[in-house]
Amino acid sequence: MKIHRFASSLITRLVLFGIFVVVASAILRYNILINFLENDQAKVAAEQQSTIASYLAQDIGYRIAERKTYLERLSAHIPPGLSADPAAMREWLREHQELQPLFAQGLFLADSAGTIVVDYPTMNGRRAISLTAYPDYQRVLAGATVLGEPLLSPASGHPTLPMLTPVRDASGQVSGVLGGTIELDAPGFLEHLQQARLGPSGGFMLVSPARRVVVAANDPVLVFTPVPTAIADPMLDRALKGWRGNGIGRSANGVDEIKAYASVPGTDWLVVTNLPLASALPTVDRMRALIARGGLVQAGVIFMLVVLAYFWFFRPLRRAAALADRMTRGEIPLSPLPVIRRDEVGHLTMAFNGLLARLKQHQSELQHQAHHDVLTGLPNRMMLADRMEEALARARRLESGIALLFLDLDGFKPINDRLGHKAGDQVLQEITQRLRQVARRSDTLARVGGDEFVLLATDLELPLERGARVLAEKCIKAVSEPLMLGAAECPLGVSIGIAVCDGRCDPDSLLQAADKAMYDAKAGGRGCYVFAPDGIGCGHVTISAREGTEGTNRPAGSERS
Repeated sequence: MKIHRFASSLITRLVLFGIFVVVASAILRYNILINFLENDQAKVAAEQQSTIASYLAQDIGYRIAERKTYLERLSAHIPPGLSADPAAMREWLREHQELQPLFAQGLFLADSAGTIVVDYPTMNGRRAISLTAYPDYQRVLAGATVLGEPLLSPASGHPTLPMLTPVRDASGQVSGVLGGTIELDAPGFLEHLQQARLGPSGGFMLVSPARRVVVAANDPVLVFTPVPTAIADPMLDRALKGWRGNGIGRSANGVDEIKAYASVPGTDWLVVTNLPLASALPTVDRMRALIARGGLVQAGVIFMLVVLAYFWFFRPLRRAAALADRMTRGEIPLSPLPVIRRDEVGHLTMAFNGLLARLKQHQSELQHQAHHDVLTGLPNRMMLADRMEEALARARRLESGIALLFLDLDGFKPINDRLGHKAGDQVLQEITQRLRQVARRSDTLARVGGDEFVLLATDLELPLERGARVLAEKCIKAVSEPLMLGAAECPLGVSIGIAVCDGRCDPDSLLQAADKAMYDAKAGGRGCYVFAPDGIGCGHVTISAREGTEGTNRPAGSERS
């Protein structure tokens, strides 16, 4: 029992509700703050990655453009006829290479057939290379300066980047090709970029979309390796198809990373920077711990506040509930509860007091309705039975008699059918008023059916029939008086069955006898009264005819046939 009361207690529910609110708010706050912090920091980190990627792309583009411009100037300033003298040409290349060594593997000159005729510095195997094997060689012969695709140098075995520009003769025709090769990891080119780090675990890659290969990276293992497939790295695949920007994506090894993509000016290359999401958001874990500790402290504080609030604010409510419980058990009578404070609890108590007052009034109304007819306000069968019991007991005690007059209206059904139930209700209410004027103060007038009334007359002297006859005649006269409904006069009569008794009879038998006598009055012409035969009391059959009107109109179920 105590466990049930504890489970149903308001303080238990309030405490559980408080804990729920704290937990829910902590979870909500945790998710909102963490998501906000993650999104905000991820956005900042992504912008930073974009800035770094753009810087790297611009730097690489600048270094490539610098070498391209330098190579084109050298080609334009080769002395006429110098290319025909290999020794002089090699000396000229040496001077310019040592003066400005932008190409780490030196310069070389090839004839129009693509054969390298002179180079500086001389590298084993370079002169055996034919430039016609390069896909872009024909573009060079057409007059364009070409940055070749990265490749492993056949001479050195290192990743190199070839650059070719046409050499023109005095007539402007392409007579040869001037070229230079750059080692990707050479000082002054991409060496410092390959040594760079983006945070403790971030990095960058220089990717050739055409070949789908990594040109350079801060991780040497990745150089000249194929890029991940579209399934392994969807964001990189979008970037290879032309998209540029930043965002959060999953790497080929399944790690969430902040990535940024930027194009290298003057090339179709792509710079990719990446930083693991966990490394980019170092404060998120600290914030998680802080929120967890704050949630526990808040839960404890709210728990204590809820308990104190319950004992302080709901003390009047507990007292009112205890009093109401005692009223329910019948230990104290129903009475208004005391109002201590004019707060919500006080308002609830006043509302309960108002409800209690209305309940008492409603009980009184229900008790009245249970014993009275709703339309006429007369006693119903239930109250009539009680009154008959009392009347019979009184008759036996005082050695007097009673008479029961069973009245059934004649001509009520035509009125009800022709004018409607509302008019029928008005007729019943009017007849009730007339019969009340006939009945004595000690008598009971009851409505027991649609157009059926019972008049219980008490304290009659012998002979009992005489007093009952007087009452019956008065009832017939009162009912038969003209009845006006609107502008029409409605004829109405009544048939009465009478049963008398000196107190030594049964209430049901008395009522049945009067009812049967009323049937006999109906059969005898209506508008009259008939006494019940001997056997109910001290009565005999007597028919007193009065002029009545035959009726056929009453509410359904109330007309006697």
